[in-house]
Amino acid sequence: MTTADPALRAIECKLDEGISLSLEDGLTLFRTSDIHTLGRLAKTAKERKSRNEVYYVLNRYINSTNVCYANCTFCSFSRGEKDVDRVRMSADQVVAKALETGTNFNQLHIVGGHDPRQLSLDYWLPLMRRFKEQLPHVQLSLFTAAEIDYMARRHRLSYDEIVAQLAEAGLDNVNGGGAEVFSERFRREVCPNKVDAAHWLEIHETLHRHGVASNATMLYGTIETLEERLEHLIMLRESQRRSPGYNAFIPLAFHPDGNALSHHGWTSGLDDIRMFAVSRLMLDNFDHIKAYWMIQGIKVCQLALEFGADDMDGTHGSTDEEMIYHSAGTRSGQYVDDREFRRLIEEAGYVPVRRNSTYQTFPHDWKPEDGMPERALAGAGAV
Repeated sequence: MTTADPALRAIECKLDEGISLSLEDGLTLFRTSDIHTLGRLAKTAKERKSRNEVYYVLNRYINSTNVCYANCTFCSFSRGEKDVDRVRMSADQVVAKALETGTNFNQLHIVGGHDPRQLSLDYWLPLMRRFKEQLPHVQLSLFTAAEIDYMARRHRLSYDEIVAQLAEAGLDNVNGGGAEVFSERFRREVCPNKVDAAHWLEIHETLHRHGVASNATMLYGTIETLEERLEHLIMLRESQRRSPGYNAFIPLAFHPDGNALSHHGWTSGLDDIRMFAVSRLMLDNFDHIKAYWMIQGIKVCQLALEFGADDMDGTHGSTDEEMIYHSAGTRSGQYVDDREFRRLIEEAGYVPVRRNSTYQTFPHDWKPEDGMPERALAGAGAV
């Protein structure tokens, strides 16, 4: 095939030989004007991992609290104790919200904040056990490393001790948030009160050793440099080598409304699809790159399937209300059903596959009363 940028030929040879790309290779990928070859390389890398399949999950999404004292400058979501629009759900309210539209889902995705009244083992351990009893077919995708660090310090527990308790109560997967950008410069300016990069990585590696899977993210589009983006990806790649267990990487585009970094504006569509492609090519030991429609919008995420992504995340319950990105001005809606996911994936030329948090797969019309299918049972316990 014709390659307009000769610098990409050497990178393609590395990819064909299974050699991990360097930071300098990554800079070439970010800076090339040959976007078509970049997409072709990323799509080929995706197909080596997941052939012609693209994944989605039937999901319930809940923001259990928006009270947070981390004070990150990019955040439009957090509220203080005295704010009239603060939200703090009781355990009963969380259960009722999860069950509001039935039980035919495979993932419960809950994200909150550094809330001193909610983020404790006394609140979460009984709630997790309750979910496992009522919804044995549902995987719990809870917390971020930042929340686990906060909770560990509150309880004066080591990471190993707190992760052991969360795993015993039924935690299946930890969300990738809190990573932001691993650069010390970035974190000092943008999120100085949040867990640092070394401890974020340590928590995820501890989770993996306890059999709990996780995702990883990067927030891009503010003050970070291209070099810092690539250093972040390389640190994740090395972490996966030390302690395998990351399922997917999710690029998170910055949203500017209502926060202190609003002058950076929105990321462009071209920056978004470059980010997907470069992530796929740099993270050669990550199986999945997720295009989260709630962030980039459903159209960009469909296009991302041609630039290395193999997952479009999932449905939200028709009554779910995502607050983090909607507080910052996301232009996506709140709800996409599974029929629309399958249509979009098929329109892009791929086979839609229903999954759970750890990528066990299900027939698209599976229901809890059908019992666990063989392909899900075969993957049980895998991270």
